[in-house]
Amino acid sequence: MDSVDRSWVAAVWPRPQAHDDKYSRGVVGIVAGSEAYPGAAVLVACGAARAGVGMVRYVGPRRAQDLVLAYRPEVVVHDPADASDRLPHASAWIVGSGVADHPGQDAVIGAALASGTPLVADAGALEACVRSRAAGARQTPPDRVLLTPHARELVRALAAIRHDVTLADVERDRAGHARLLAETARATVLLKGSRTIIASAGGAVVELEEAPAWLATAGAGDVLAGIAGALLASGLSAADAGAAASWVHARAAEAASGGGPIVALDVADALPAVIAELLLGS
Repeated sequence: MDSVDRSWVAAVWPRPQAHDDKYSRGVVGIVAGSEAYPGAAVLVACGAARAGVGMVRYVGPRRAQDLVLAYRPEVVVHDPADASDRLPHASAWIVGSGVADHPGQDAVIGAALASGTPLVADAGALEACVRSRAAGARQTPPDRVLLTPHARELVRALAAIRHDVTLADVERDRAGHARLLAETARATVLLKGSRTIIASAGGAVVELEEAPAWLATAGAGDVLAGIAGALLASGLSAADAGAAASWVHARAAEAASGGGPIVALDVADALPAVIAELLLGS
């Protein structure tokens, strides 16, 4: 991947075939949201479902379960206590968006990190994932783990593995610090911002074109995590999933905005039409 443009994204985006079923198209497991932030669970689930994954499983507290089912009745929900005893089958996991202190969810996140399954680690799971991988617990290969910090989360993730940097340091060299985290944690890093950066553990770095400024809105990163998780579940590498998800996420924001303000759910709702236009035009 030298650059990310429409033709590249269309070439890598998964298309269902006649022989596919919901399992072969990919199953995403989600540990997100909480009693305090149940909306994060909805946004991740909507991002994954609208991006075209075959099935979505959600693990979280009852309040978040109810909200997820209100928006996405096709999602299969699991109680954290049951899921921590036996991790539900998933082709990829998305963990950390909007999580708070919940022992059951923490146990499921730990199980997902140790499962060897491809995963997206966002927000509340970033530091745990980085610490465990930096310490040598790398059941999932580097090209199947996608870390999705914004700049402040990148500072905290690096601090968790004893690299003390400031926000100003990161802003002066976003690509260099994304690469540092990727190399140290042996993972792929998607550094969110107006120009998203994808850094791989092997040292490769790709910078995407500037996204719409209206995309700087609460919950947009949760939708992005859902899209990326859907692509990981379909078999894409972490770098390809992160880059393709970021490109489509930005195009969905443009379509939803039309030049005006948007909220995160608008971006998720715009995904099917944007993806259809991408694939039909390729």
